[in-house]
Amino acid sequence: MTKKTCFLAIALFAPLLTITRPAVAQDHDCVVRQFAMTRNVINLEPQGLVEGDYPPGTERAYAFARLDCTQVGAGETFWFHWLRNDQEVGRSKARVDVSRNWRIWSQSRIFPGDWAVLLKDGSGRLQAERRFTVADPKKPAED
Repeated sequence: MTKKTCFLAIALFAPLLTITRPAVAQDHDCVVRQFAMTRNVINLEPQGLVEGDYPPGTERAYAFARLDCTQVGAGETFWFHWLRNDQEVGRSKARVDVSRNWRIWSQSRIFPGDWAVLLKDGSGRLQAERRFTVADPKKPAED
């Protein structure tokens, strides 16, 4: 069998191969106790909780999470995913450790549009989500 024929055979039959992966064990037991949008985070505490949307002209948003973790795998991280108009515009990671009051946060510059912040664990499982809108200060408000 030539190299070309061997490559063709692999390419043709590769979709028929099934790769079985072992189930991923739960590497943490963290529970999100609070997930909030804020105006700032100072001394590990959220400042100025934002209920609803950010007002026009706001330049920066903070996503704050308070976790309750009694079992955490070595090197466990959570990820904040910032989306604007359904497109990811930023991502940051935060280390997680054993604590009944573990606090993590992320910040992003924000612009007019529809936003979402997703909090995912290191395995990509969604742990929390917040959505908000930043109005364009140049457009008149709709009645």
